[in-house]
Amino acid sequence: MNELTHKLLVLSLLRGVGPATLRKLALLPEFAEQSIEHLAMQVPKLARALAAPDARQLASAEAAHQCGMASKHAARIISLFDPEFPLLLAAVSDAPPVLYVAGKLPEPDQEAVAIVGTREPTSHGAQIATRISTDFAGHGWSIVSGLALGCDAAAHSSCLDAGGHTVAVMAHGLQTIMPVQHRTLAERILGCGGALVSEFPFGQEPQAPLFARRDRTQAAMARGVVLIQSSLNGGSLHAARAALDYRRWLAVPYPTARDRLNGGTTIAANMVLAEGTPEQQQSLLDCDIDALARITILRDRSGYTTLRAQTPSGMHDMNDGEYVSRGTLLL
Repeated sequence: MNELTHKLLVLSLLRGVGPATLRKLALLPEFAEQSIEHLAMQVPKLARALAAPDARQLASAEAAHQCGMASKHAARIISLFDPEFPLLLAAVSDAPPVLYVAGKLPEPDQEAVAIVGTREPTSHGAQIATRISTDFAGHGWSIVSGLALGCDAAAHSSCLDAGGHTVAVMAHGLQTIMPVQHRTLAERILGCGGALVSEFPFGQEPQAPLFARRDRTQAAMARGVVLIQSSLNGGSLHAARAALDYRRWLAVPYPTARDRLNGGTTIAANMVLAEGTPEQQQSLLDCDIDALARITILRDRSGYTTLRAQTPSGMHDMNDGEYVSRGTLLL
């Protein structure tokens, strides 16, 4: 671990210092040279965090513990200052400055797509997740998903079956695998050259709010998000909303005639995005009207090629000009 990453790790373990504060600190020109106490003179939130009794010592001790846990679990800790930190993730203003990684991340020039959806897809939904993952993997794209039941599992497994690269983004520390029945799938991901990734330290157990953060990280790591199937209040919508927030594309498969006939909540979000009014779509995705233009409804396999030809717009606008390139923070 390089010195700057260790410094960010210590800061990330101070109570009250979140991703926004960490990014502000990392962007300070003097971050590398100045002590943490000196940096606190410029960032009030850091000063308040350091005011707690033994705050610096406790954070340093926890950082040492995290490094030990990473070694124990054959993982590593990287930050915005590391060349392997995913560039698309680094480009968003709320990116987690520190990542815990087991396995191999995609190559810097490798494209990635996030495939998300309900834990209880219809048979067609599972088929679509498999087809899209297989197709993109066959074109050299990395498949990003969340190791959950249903659509996630189909995406990871079919990518591996196609000889592709996949990343599972976790909503808890890497000391465990959730759900437990996907331990074998997680081992297969690592054995086939993929990665398990978390923005949460070792020891963090899964909690409901963390899944929303995990879903945003999935979207940020990819050129776009495919929402296989979702109810109107499904957790996968967090990734869909994030895709539009980050000016990435959002693809939504159109349900089959059988699924439309059967109805049910599983395809409700897909139907709103495919056939609802702009007002209904905005309400579902909590986005501006202009963002709806970045939604593609997939009605057949020809849409996959269209998606691969798209690139996100406004990359620099997202951060008021900030960007991270190969571990070097640039303004």
